[in-house]
Amino acid sequence: MKGKALFAVGVAVGYVWGSKSWPEVYRRIRGGTEKVWKNPDVQENVHQATEAVQESVPDILDNLYEAGKKLMEKAETMFPGIATPKSGQHTDSSSGARTVPTIKSDVVSDPALDDTTGSDWTGEGGAAPEGPATNTPPRP
Repeated sequence: MKGKALFAVGVAVGYVWGSKSWPEVYRRIRGGTEKVWKNPDVQENVHQATEAVQESVPDILDNLYEAGKKLMEKAETMFPGIATPKSGQHTDSSSGARTVPTIKSDVVSDPALDDTTGSDWTGEGGAAPEGPATNTPPRP
């Protein structure tokens, strides 16, 4: 069904783009879709669908959380010690949640950290107000 719907959309887009009078075709299609969208029955269905989704989201999140817990329990049985914190990781004792390990920067200096006007980036190989940062004297 999804393939048929995508095919129909492709045919419609191809028809609009391939038409010599595509602006008129586009206006007709847009006018028709606006009529359908503004139909009270359609709006009622949209409202009902929105309410149904809003009501089911908490249940879906609970189910995902439970599935994640079961997956972690299964992983712990298959790979003992996988759920214990590694060195460099800290645990929050109040919630038991693990945090991401701290990552140290591998860059000594980054010109992007100081992008103010007039900043001198010669140490990073950038340009200074006097010209490019090179070891050769400037040409006269």
